[in-house]
Amino acid sequence: MKSQVSGCEEKGRLLQAYNDATREFSERVAALNAKIGITQKKDYELLERAVEDARLKSEQARIAYERHVADHGC
Repeated sequence: MKSQVSGCEEKGRLLQAYNDATREFSERVAALNAKIGITQKKDYELLERAVEDARLKSEQARIAYERHVADHGC
């Protein structure tokens, strides 16, 4: 049985982690876009990997948040 919890601290923590991760992803995408055509290929590839890492972190944070909400009922 799912319980309704008002002001669930874990939900708030997970939502903040998701917000932080999506902000980092957005910032890394902007940095990558700023370097298009003006940086060496190996440096650009490093930036691409950083963007992909941030995307995955954001996706994992979203899943953790959604799972918590579904499981916890908050």
